[in-house]
Amino acid sequence: MALLILVLAVAFSMTGCHKGGDDGGGDDGGDGDKSSFLDLNIDPGFKFEMTKDIPVVLSINSDNPKEPQQKFYIYNGDPEQGGKLLSSGMTTPYLVFQETIKVPTYLDELWVVRKDVYGGVDTRSFDITSGTLHYSYQLNSKSVKFTKTLDLHPDPGCGNECTPISGVYNNLVIEDDYCVPAGQALTVINLKFKGGTLVVCGMANLTTVSVQGAKGGKLIISSSGNANITNLQTSHLDYFVNYGVTNLMANVVIAPGCKFENENVLRLGTGGFTNKSDHFYNVGVIQGSGGGPSVNEGKIFNDHIMMIAGNFVNNSGAEIINNCHISISSLFTQDGYLENNAYVAIGVDAHLNGGSTNVFGPQALMKVGVALFIDGPVQGPSVSSAKIDILGVCTVNGSGSVTANMDLCAVGGIVNNGQIDNSVTFCDCYIPTNECNPGSGDPGDGGGDDSDKDGCPDNVDEYPNDPERCSNDYYPGEDEFATLAFEDLWNATGDYDFNDLVVEFNYKTVKNAQNKVVEIFAKFHVAALGADLNNGFGLEFSTPTNTIDTVTGNVILGNAVTIGPNGAEEGPLNKAVVIIYDALNDYAGTSMVNTVPGGNAKDFDTIDVYIKFNHSVADMDPAPFNPFMFIDQERGKETHLIDFPPTEMVNPIYFGENADDSDPATGRYYVTETNLPWVIEIPQIFDWPKEQADILTAYHKFQEWAESSGQLYPDWYKDLPGYREPANIYKTAQP
Repeated sequence: MALLILVLAVAFSMTGCHKGGDDGGGDDGGDGDKSSFLDLNIDPGFKFEMTKDIPVVLSINSDNPKEPQQKFYIYNGDPEQGGKLLSSGMTTPYLVFQETIKVPTYLDELWVVRKDVYGGVDTRSFDITSGTLHYSYQLNSKSVKFTKTLDLHPDPGCGNECTPISGVYNNLVIEDDYCVPAGQALTVINLKFKGGTLVVCGMANLTTVSVQGAKGGKLIISSSGNANITNLQTSHLDYFVNYGVTNLMANVVIAPGCKFENENVLRLGTGGFTNKSDHFYNVGVIQGSGGGPSVNEGKIFNDHIMMIAGNFVNNSGAEIINNCHISISSLFTQDGYLENNAYVAIGVDAHLNGGSTNVFGPQALMKVGVALFIDGPVQGPSVSSAKIDILGVCTVNGSGSVTANMDLCAVGGIVNNGQIDNSVTFCDCYIPTNECNPGSGDPGDGGGDDSDKDGCPDNVDEYPNDPERCSNDYYPGEDEFATLAFEDLWNATGDYDFNDLVVEFNYKTVKNAQNKVVEIFAKFHVAALGADLNNGFGLEFSTPTNTIDTVTGNVILGNAVTIGPNGAEEGPLNKAVVIIYDALNDYAGTSMVNTVPGGNAKDFDTIDVYIKFNHSVADMDPAPFNPFMFIDQERGKETHLIDFPPTEMVNPIYFGENADDSDPATGRYYVTETNLPWVIEIPQIFDWPKEQADILTAYHKFQEWAESSGQLYPDWYKDLPGYREPANIYKTAQP
């Protein structure tokens, strides 16, 4: 009998990691519940996973053929309500972002923030119960009030159908079709139109151009023509069109009903201009030389470059549609409608008065040389963003408002007595350079475009001055920790209190603009060591050993592993292995820590492990990589998560022995014949069972979760009503 008792005692001790204490077990209560992990009925396909992989494919469709790359940020909840960042990265040149995100199985939605290089931000949530997140964003490159095409007149040239005219005249009346042939010149004082047409293909010097009666007329400067015109009066003139090079000097008034078009170079003299026409179209270059103010009382459509010298007033009821470049050398007073789809520059102050309407399209920029006063509405685009740069003070008065995707950047500060929406940003928006727009590269613009020239613009670059780095991924989330809980008697079963090693971890993976991995910042915290065995803990990566440049921060105290000059493990390793702790009991200075109430207790420091790669790595397996324990200083005796392969340093003789049912030929690893694990990963901080308390006795919903293959109670580890037995959990069982 004594011999039998001794044999039974030895057999029992083999299930407890050489531990002592109460087993925490008991009857199953007679309701079908089990109190022993070994009694679980597990489907062979279930791997005790508490996370799921979500393939993410986000694409951008835009009618802008030059739509730049954008950046996506993926969160595990609403970022405005505490959601944590999981992944971020730039789209490819084909405007696609692709990533696989690992999240808790109970999570039903992800939040995605899309940021473009103009400061535009789009935040929305996506249902992920289907197991994937695929979405295509539809973007419009610009929104123009008038969508009609320009009704421009063709250049008739000087053919055989017009009567040639040249020489010097006083009081010349144009009643028929005339032309100044190329190479000839016409000089006229008091040129009057009476229903006729004059086409200038040569040179014309015209003083006081007007209309006789109400029969109208047409003045055309052809593409080969040059004209100097003083005192242009367009009342009753059907249209004035410049395809050549024309100088307009003094008293330029474009009357209502006159179609005024410039398609090449038009120079304005010192008197400025007054536009009363609803058909003022510029698709060329208009240059002002200074002097009197210019006034718009009609409609101006600018599709190229318009440089206004002096002050400029856009009167009430007047409209300006700008699709390219307008510069005003002095003051700008805005009382009408302004739609800026490209670039407007004001040399001194700008007054956007109470009766005005100010609409900005995507990528639009306004620069103000001194001060901006906003008394009317300023509306940004619904997609992308627009920007106003002010070198002085921006004042938003009581009736003023700034809404939608606008960016305000005032070197002298912003005084807000009106309304500025939450969607408005401040010095965060980047406007790229193009043929119309010089871009936001001056002081006060929020840092320019791409300081480190890595293809990741400054406003979305986490490392704007580092060409090797752009984005961060986090697992399980930014500032969050997941947990690995080990049983260490592999290849025999243990007591399944999952506290032989409890290690909490967080990974920050840094990527470049091409979303390739550059480095990893890892944090590890030993929470519990419920083992007499002096175990080690490490990680295997999918990248070769020779890709690792540096490993620092890991704790190496013994001789069980050989560490190379780069800090990674040496050996015949096609995949890199980093040992985090090589001798955990030596690290703790004792054994059985933080598992027995009233026993050894210690608050371990969190260690920071840095892993740098010698070149950027594509297609790396995602965190938590391939974590493992090696047992009692025997490097070849490893245990991993179910079906995670061993490292090349493993001793294969242990496979298939005792309780292990590994079959390397089929990729089955570290699982018992009844499909039980030795390691589980919990995607949050885990409150582990006390010593020899089977996890089923500590967590009431674990059995239903495991036997339902994760369909029931996927959040079994949370501290929810009815989920836990506090007396069997170390933290709540402590005296």
